[in-house]
Amino acid sequence: MQDEKVRFALAMRIGRAALGMSQQEFADLLGLAKSTIARNETLEMAMRADTLTTMIRALRERGVELDLLTSEDTLTVRVGDAAVQSLKHKLDDETQRKKKSLN
Repeated sequence: MQDEKVRFALAMRIGRAALGMSQQEFADLLGLAKSTIARNETLEMAMRADTLTTMIRALRERGVELDLLTSEDTLTVRVGDAAVQSLKHKLDDETQRKKKSLN
């Protein structure tokens, strides 16, 4: 059985990465302080139930589904097309900005 705190921290990191968000961007999305995200991800602080609920809802709305409840031994993450397209668009925009700064 995996430690619940580790599973929640991993879910947060994976979900945030799937959206291509920094800790600050993710904190803003969830209405939290960046330090709360950092402390949750590094296990310095246990994730509050309301934070977990808010995170799951925000990720789902953006095309990332987390399954933390089906099994104690697995963490299932499904990244839907909406999330993939959103991240692709964000990466394309960052690439364009980098190209412009080189010219």
